[in-house]
Amino acid sequence: MNESYEKSSTSTACSTPTAGALPERHHDVSDTFYTSQRKGRKYVFRVRLDINGFTLQRESPSGTILKEQTVKICNIVGARCMRLKKTRRLAVASACACSNGNPNSPAASVNRSAATPSKCSTASKENYPCDDGDVSAYLYVFAYVLKKKSLRSEFHRERTVLTLRFRSFDTFEDNMREADRWYRALRWQLHRTLESIFVVRNEEDRRRRVLVMLNPKSGSGNAREVFNMHVTPVLNEAEVPYDLYVTKHSNFAIEFMSTRCLDAWCCVVAVGGDGLFHEIVNGLLQREDWAQVLPNIALGIIPCGSGNGLARSIAHGYNEPYFSKPVLGAALTVISGCSSPMDVVRVQLQSRSLYSFLSIGWGFISDVDIESERIRVLGYQRFTIWTLYRLANLRTYNGKISYLLTEQQEPSEQEEDTSHTPQLKMQTSRSCNTHIDKLSNTTNNNPSFHHSTEYLPHEFADVISLETSINQSFRSRCDSWLSGGSRRSYYYSISESIYHSLADESDIAVQAAIALENRQQNFGPTSSLPELDEPLPEDEGWLVEEGEFIMMHAVYQTHLGIDCYFAPKAQMNDGTIYLILIRGGISRPHLLSFLYNMSTGTHLPEVNNEYVKVLPVRAFRLEPHDNHGIITIDGERVEFGPLQAEVLPGIARVMVPK
Repeated sequence: MNESYEKSSTSTACSTPTAGALPERHHDVSDTFYTSQRKGRKYVFRVRLDINGFTLQRESPSGTILKEQTVKICNIVGARCMRLKKTRRLAVASACACSNGNPNSPAASVNRSAATPSKCSTASKENYPCDDGDVSAYLYVFAYVLKKKSLRSEFHRERTVLTLRFRSFDTFEDNMREADRWYRALRWQLHRTLESIFVVRNEEDRRRRVLVMLNPKSGSGNAREVFNMHVTPVLNEAEVPYDLYVTKHSNFAIEFMSTRCLDAWCCVVAVGGDGLFHEIVNGLLQREDWAQVLPNIALGIIPCGSGNGLARSIAHGYNEPYFSKPVLGAALTVISGCSSPMDVVRVQLQSRSLYSFLSIGWGFISDVDIESERIRVLGYQRFTIWTLYRLANLRTYNGKISYLLTEQQEPSEQEEDTSHTPQLKMQTSRSCNTHIDKLSNTTNNNPSFHHSTEYLPHEFADVISLETSINQSFRSRCDSWLSGGSRRSYYYSISESIYHSLADESDIAVQAAIALENRQQNFGPTSSLPELDEPLPEDEGWLVEEGEFIMMHAVYQTHLGIDCYFAPKAQMNDGTIYLILIRGGISRPHLLSFLYNMSTGTHLPEVNNEYVKVLPVRAFRLEPHDNHGIITIDGERVEFGPLQAEVLPGIARVMVPK
């Protein structure tokens, strides 16, 4: 049932504050609204906005509370105040849904004087006068609420628009002022706790935006359409300004991130696969000022690739629904403003050093990952097809693997590492409405909520489902520049719009490439390991595995792909590399069982056996004895040869759900 709420003539809200910052006592607002769109019956609602969100209480004529539900603040992404178009105002007037229910109010008197003929009944004309001079102001609140279609179905995010109509005054300006007061109160609640990288320190910081890097060839090649149709509307609703750059060639993101000034951006979002995110991480760590940049910029990802291991790991770690609408969940993660420390692994090759966030592979899985590129058009299914092919044509590789086991952690330290960061909101730089000039820096001590227990009960669904034709019209106007139906290219920007994209100038790109090639010094954290051509110290606890291997895979996220639950114990910031070794001699049925159970995370043995070992390490060295094979870092092929890796705990920050 589609319903909206109109403000009653009897107001219980606080008085309107003066312009500027919202005083402390006005952070919570409340008022009485009603809805009369269900079979002619009128329901009275007490609506309150506070730290928890919008609380709606249905009241009986005697004032008894019949039902109550809250649209939680953590599910609200933004709001907008506006006036309906003239054509839409005429439609609303002809439907007799524009009155505040008081025929003696000043607004009603004005409406009668400008009344136009309609098909309303006599009673409706007397109590709900119709006119084309609607002075109402509307506040649209956008939320994405967790719901279940049935008890057996999984949770999913459903877009909900809460519509509040203000018409207690006889002029649009006065009604808009009241709606704007609610809007500013909501913005204050959304911004009441800010992470340090999003805190507004001065007017210069207000111009910090989101940098979006889009790879048009990721996955099946539809990243542009996905961003345009599914991500941009969410960014617009949350009033998050962004700059969009489309990658033009391989390593474009490395060149960009390593040579550009990033002061204008508070976070970087990769619209693509894990390969694009790999370029962004390496570009940041190739900067001379990496130590100053990394703590002040967060990294996000919109899954448009074939594997999407990082996006799946983030959703899994925070109980965020993934399979129904993975792009929607990732977009909501980007605008949440929450971030968590993430381990990065420094990988030293013979000729250079790289940084990895996902995995390092040698053998079977790397073969499948790279060789299946020839059937990339099949999307994620290419991995399944090539796994069967490579299983039938099994290879073994001879080599030596040395490793350092992780030290035993105290229980208190483990608990600290696994705790989620507080729920935090991103600061937007500008608004379509009046902004709050001063924001409190008070920290939020509320514990993180668990998605698994939060959803809207069915008995109140008719009240919360507020998507109306009016809302749909507004959304088309709000997203007209970058909406899915827009025929205008998003390669060009609007000078006055806060939602725009930028096309990279070719001369700047050439200069960046030249600067990258001419760079002689490797920046980033220094290694604590011996050089790759030096022997490992015997007194530091290095252990060795040598012989024939089917594969070696080092993982530090839970998932390697959408349904590849490879390292169930992995966490983003636990300082651990999970080294999985499969020795030669394993039977094909045993190996097939291992590969099949990767989708559920039951493939790893509880105790290491003759063929399969799971080793939590903090560093390792790989020395292949053969002169052929495939080695991958984050799914990207690198030169074949010896390498060594060590974990850098919590050195980067990644965007996570609220």
